Amino acid sequence: MEITAVRAAFLDVNCYAVAAESTGPSPRECVLVDAGSECAPDLARVLADLRWEPVAILLTHGHLDHVLGLPAVRSTWDVPVHIGAADAYRLTDPAAHTSAELAAHVADRTAGWTTPAHVPVASGTDLEFAGLRISATEAPGHTEGSTLWRVTDPQAAGTVDEVLFTGDVLFAGSVGRTDLPGGDPEAMQRTIGMLRTLPDTPVLPGHGPLTQLSREIETNPFF
Repeated sequence: MEITAVRAAFLDVNCYAVAAESTGPSPRECVLVDAGSECAPDLARVLADLRWEPVAILLTHGHLDHVLGLPAVRSTWDVPVHIGAADAYRLTDPAAHTSAELAAHVADRTAGWTTPAHVPVASGTDLEFAGLRISATEAPGHTEGSTLWRVTDPQAAGTVDEVLFTGDVLFAGSVGRTDLPGGDPEAMQRTIGMLRTLPDTPVLPGHGPLTQLSREIETNPFF
C-alpha cells in the first residue's frame, strides 16, 4: 500500500490519497480521504507526478475544514463521495453547524455552496475501490457521524497492509474535541473504548502527524 498526502492550509487538514501496491502499468487508481479547503491544486500536482487516478472520496466527518475542498476536488475528479450517514446532513451547509465567528470567516468559501452528491454509509459497510478493501466504523463523539475508515491492501507484499484513517476522532497524543455542535463526551468515551479493541495499525489522523494505535493506547492520556 502507498499513501501520500497534502495539507490544506485552512486549519491544517491532512488530505490523503491511498493506492494499492502494484507493479502493473500506470495510471494507478487511488482513493482520497477528506477534502480540505483549496487542497485540489496540490493534490492534482502530486497525483499527476505519481500517475494516480482517484476513483472515490472518503470523508471522515462533515466539519467544514474537511469538506470545503469538495467542489474543486469533484470538478477535477468526478468520483463518488462517501460519508457516515449521521453526518450527511452537514454537507447541505457546512457553515451552518459551527460557530458564528468561523462561519463568517469562511463566508466567501461557502457562498453559492450546493450539496455535493454523496453516499451515506452505515457503520459496518464494506467497500472495494482501487484494489483496496475499505471498512467503515461509526465513531461518534467529535460529531455524530464521525467514521473510522479501515483500509486494507490484500495484495501488499510489504510490512504495511492495513491503515486506519481516524479524521478528528484520534490524533497523536489527543482525541477530537466534543464541545462543538454534535459533539458528545460520553459518546467519545465509548469510541475510545472501541478503539482499544481494534487491531494495531498505523493511524492517519485528520490533523498532525501519523501515529500507531498501540502507541496511543499506551501513552495517550485520553485512554
